[in-house]
Parts: sequence; structure tokens; C-alpha cells
Amino acid sequence: MEENFSAHSDQGTIIFETLKKELLDLTIKPGEEIHETLVCKRFSVTRPPVRTALKRLSDIGLVDIRPYYGIYATLLNIDQIYEIVHMRILVESSVIRDYINSRPDGFEIEKLEHNLRLEKILASEKNVDHNKFYELDNELHKIWFTGGHCLSVWNIIEDQKIQYQRFRMLDFTATKNYAKTLEDHTRIVEAIKSRNRKVVPNLIGMHLNNGLERVSPKVLTDFKQYIVPPQNMDYWRKYNLKYYK
Repeated sequence: MEENFSAHSDQGTIIFETLKKELLDLTIKPGEEIHETLVCKRFSVTRPPVRTALKRLSDIGLVDIRPYYGIYATLLNIDQIYEIVHMRILVESSVIRDYINSRPDGFEIEKLEHNLRLEKILASEKNVDHNKFYELDNELHKIWFTGGHCLSVWNIIEDQKIQYQRFRMLDFTATKNYAKTLEDHTRIVEAIKSRNRKVVPNLIGMHLNNGLERVSPKVLTDFKQYIVPPQNMDYWRKYNLKYYK
């Protein structure tokens, strides 16, 4: 019995992690139906571990299980993403300013600049690997959270950003505006190097909102099949204009 339970748990975890990655990087598109029988066939397993994995994915907001209708990748909630970005701007601005106050040494600055060099190399490629670029993007932000003694805060942000990560993947794959992201990162790092705390809120505000500004004009047209119809988008677009002054 223990061996069977262990095998079931391992299978469920493998299925969960595989589908989670595919949902986050939009291999499985928002709104796409997930067929339980096809998942069973793909992983050569019975239904119990598949159902366990799908229940876990539902618990973290990646799939919507509709009894008698089917199982679907959840749609992107733009209103929620605007709120996540708003929260992150407030937190990250404070973290970066504290990081500047800590006077990061040469080793810290080199970590930032090394990341920018890797981003530049990747962004120059003909077919940019958006998963790798996203990883580099995350690693850069993690440097100042770690250096500012706020790694636990970063981990909380990571745990809460399921919707935001999928949105970032939509931005990367649809607009392919890697150069602009690199430009934003470079300006933030320059502010850190010059210890210019004053410009940080606007820089991080613009950076975190730029993806929304690139995608929002297409929310009700090109991407409407992926999106929960937004209710507060106009409010947030007007509110965020202050970061561009």
C-alpha cells in the first residue's frame, strides 16, 4: 500500500510540475481546455494522479475545474494584474532605495552589470528564448531584494504572482519588446550606481507598467480570448500616468 501511494504521489507531482510550467509559459493558453484523458495518455498513468495534479493546479489559480463541462486554463485577470503591479511598485521602490542606502559594493554592482550583459546578449538573438529572458529578468530584481535584506519579501512576491507571470509571458511572446525591458533595467541599475534614490519610484513604476501599456490596447481585440473583461483598466491607466512625468 505504501509503495502504491508513493508512486501515485510521485506521478501526481510530476504531472503537476509539468503542467504548471506549461501554463505559466503559455504553452497551454489561457482558456484552453485540458482533457483529463489526454493527460492520462500523455503520462501513461491512470486518472487518480492526474486528478490530484489538476486539483493542485486549481488550488493555485491556474486551472478552472467546471463539473460536467470540463477543465480549462484560467483566463488572465487584468484588473488583478494592475493591483499586483501597484503593490509591487510601492514595495520595490522602497526596497531599491534601501538597497542604495546600503551602498552596494563592487561585487554587488558587478552582479547587476553581469545580468545586464547576459540580457543584452539574449535580446540580440534572432529568436529570443522568452523563458530564459524571463529568468534573467527575475534574477536581476532578486539581486536588490537580496542585497536589501528582503529576500523573504521577494519570496512572498514570487508566491503571489501566478497571474502576473503569465501576463509577462504574453507580453514577451506577443510584443517581443526585449530591448525596452533591457533599457528599463539599465536605467534602474544606473540609478543604483549613482545612488539616485529620487528617480527610483518613477523608474520602477514605468518599468513594471510598460508591459501593461504595451498589451492593454489589445486586451479587448487581439487577446480578448485570453482575458477576463477588465472593469478598472481605465482607472489604472490614468493613475499610472504619474510615473511617466
